[in-house]
Amino acid sequence: LLIREKGGAYGGGANHGNGVFSFYSYRDPNSLDTISRFQDSINWVNSGSFTAKDLEEAKLSVFSKIDAPVAPSSKGSTLFLRGISDELKQKYRDQLFNVTKHDVIDVTQRYLIDPPARGSAIIGPEIKTLPSEWTIQRFSL
Repeated sequence: LLIREKGGAYGGGANHGNGVFSFYSYRDPNSLDTISRFQDSINWVNSGSFTAKDLEEAKLSVFSKIDAPVAPSSKGSTLFLRGISDELKQKYRDQLFNVTKHDVIDVTQRYLIDPPARGSAIIGPEIKTLPSEWTIQRFSL
């Protein structure tokens, strides 16, 4: 809400995979403010201010992705390439279903409050008022 509707970005969200958790926004006219909002969201989760309903809605969002229809060919490749059987998928699903507020706060504290590595990147037009701690890298296609 703060990033898209109030900040003017076309969209944004969060992803995880391969040991990396990342936030993103795109076509964002307020990139530096958005990075601050991302940190605010981590602090909000860490404070435990979210409700049981918030947790339930987050779980539904996750389940909508993991329970999405899968083509038969993809089912076979998931098992063959990754070794993920239907039983392993169900175990993962059961673990997600049982996540508690305490679990979310614990993971936030261990991996997001003071991670061993952290970085930020803004890809787009140059920001004229970029703070001095930022390094500009120019790339061409």
